[in-house]
Amino acid sequence: MPVQVQIAKWGNSLGLRVPRDIAARVGLTEGARVDIEASEDGRIIITRSRRRFTLEELLEGMTPDREHSLEDDAPRGEEIIS
Repeated sequence: MPVQVQIAKWGNSLGLRVPRDIAARVGLTEGARVDIEASEDGRIIITRSRRRFTLEELLEGMTPDREHSLEDDAPRGEEIIS
């Protein structure tokens, strides 16, 4: 069932409040990031964002003892190796 909310001015932008029960149903909490887009038929689509890791975050747990050696398969056919 749709819930009607009012758009409010927020700095140079417009904002809307997500009702608590709707936020809870989709797992949104304060500080959560969402993607927002406009459809051609005039709808506004808000989707919970997937977390995007920085390269630093991905590599911070990497240590030499956790590094896997690179394995290269031996030739299996008539590959040209130069």
